[in-house]
Parts: sequence; structure tokens; C-alpha cells
Amino acid sequence: MNNKMWNNIGYLVMALLLIGQITVGWLFMLGQGAYLVGNVLNVVRDFKLGRPAADKVKNVCFTAITIGLIVIYFIKRG
Repeated sequence: MNNKMWNNIGYLVMALLLIGQITVGWLFMLGQGAYLVGNVLNVVRDFKLGRPAADKVKNVCFTAITIGLIVIYFIKRG
């Protein structure tokens, strides 16, 4: 994929994270789903573009947090 496409994916990630932020309060799983897709895309983008290690670590951590929140949600629901 070319750099223009990865730039567009960056905008998509921003939109997904905004959707997640807006919806997580009243539609928790929709919001977390948007966060998860956005975070995973960011991790892939970081590695494909050779971003600095700090960016990779940050986005892997945010992805792990999102996965953890989803797992906790399902555990609490029983």
C-alpha cells in the first residue's frame, strides 16, 4: 500500500476513535468496537510505516486496554 492510503487510514482511525468516544457512554459495545478497529488499524499502520517504537508501544497498549475492557464487559454480563 502507498503512503497516501496509510494517510487516509490515519483519518479513518481518527473518525473511529471519535465515534468510540461519542458512543461508548450509551452504546458501550459499539463504542468499544470502534475503538478496537481504530486501535488495530493504528498498530498495523505504525508497523507498515516504520513509526518510532514509542508510537508502536502506545498503540499496542491502547489496543490491549480496549480488548481488556471488552473481556471485562462480557465477564460481568455473565
